[in-house]
Amino acid sequence: MNTPYVPISAGQRPEALPLEPGDAERWAAAGGPRRASGGFLALVLGAGFLAVFVVMGVSGTDTPSCTDAEPCGTDWGAYFAMLPVLLTPYCVWRFPRAALVLLPLPAAGGLAAVLTGGTVLTTADRIAVGGLTAVVVLVWGGVLLRIRARARQRELALRATGGLRALVPEQLPRSKQGLRRIVLGAGFLLVGGLVLLHGVLAERDFADRARGAERHTARVLGPDGDSRLRVRMPDGTARGLPATFPEEFRPGSEAGVLADGDWARLVAQPYDAMGQQMASLLFVVTGSAMLTRGALLHRRLRALHGEPQPVLRVLVSENEGPTVAVRTEGDPERVFLLYDRVRERSVLPRGSSGNGIPWTHREAPRQAVLYGELYDGADIVVLTMGGKGKARVYGGTAVRVSRAPLHGIT
Repeated sequence: MNTPYVPISAGQRPEALPLEPGDAERWAAAGGPRRASGGFLALVLGAGFLAVFVVMGVSGTDTPSCTDAEPCGTDWGAYFAMLPVLLTPYCVWRFPRAALVLLPLPAAGGLAAVLTGGTVLTTADRIAVGGLTAVVVLVWGGVLLRIRARARQRELALRATGGLRALVPEQLPRSKQGLRRIVLGAGFLLVGGLVLLHGVLAERDFADRARGAERHTARVLGPDGDSRLRVRMPDGTARGLPATFPEEFRPGSEAGVLADGDWARLVAQPYDAMGQQMASLLFVVTGSAMLTRGALLHRRLRALHGEPQPVLRVLVSENEGPTVAVRTEGDPERVFLLYDRVRERSVLPRGSSGNGIPWTHREAPRQAVLYGELYDGADIVVLTMGGKGKARVYGGTAVRVSRAPLHGIT
């Protein structure tokens, strides 16, 4: 008897109801509009951040930000404030509940900057910050819609199970994908920490040297490249000094200089570890995202062993690249959800003889049982048939609605 899919041997699968096409369609429809998806919202928020950075970078005022009376130096407060801000787009994409808490931070920070910025912020800066606040509010609303959509999907999926639950097979392999992300994320954090430490030590070395230096008043000659300022010292010699913002010094004006032999620096612009901060942010933000996602993926897949999980019987097609397409037995030609397979070795559940139906038609989908609550972004466990009729169990991650249904068995 020919079947449109490769079934799991009756002795290998738990008691589970097949997901009906109508239930699958309602589940997919409950996922909300495309514009409320995590990826789209994260892209919008990231574009808003980038626009503000660009506007504030190209705009300027006639009021210098660094003076001898109020030197600039390294702004460590801004560095630590930027960490949660830069992590927010990733949380919008992967962790919507955390995003609800983090999203108000950039909006509040922008409004505080406008109210306390004085003459430092230009009109363009204020408009950009106001626009970013509006974007944050819209994204926050989209994230809230997404969380509510997840709740509806979870409820619909649980209803479709008919109350049936089963324990996840004990042979689920440890998620190497999660552990790899944890290790790689920790490595990124280590590199970011070392880069930041270099900035801290360099700033401390500058402070030690400045305490023993003599202060002079020099005449500004003009910029000497992008990050240097040329001045004439009281003894008539011209020197090029490191300057974070050389354009803030008008030619002919006076500038305080600290000098100790061949070493000389501007009083208004002492050592600024901004370069190390930016490099550190790149590594720390990336490492934090990878470490958090890896730890959560590993914990979720292992936590599924704690108690019986909701189960649904479906069809899966794994020959479509790394993404697994899920169909229903009642409508095997339509994909209603996708997920990413945690690549692990095949595992033969206890009691399996390995003499099931041989998998000779790779084009046909395979019957599978999904363990766990089903919603957009969920991590699940999948029991299905592998080659040579061996049942296998593995993890699936990042469940999502199929936005472009595939027609025809592929």
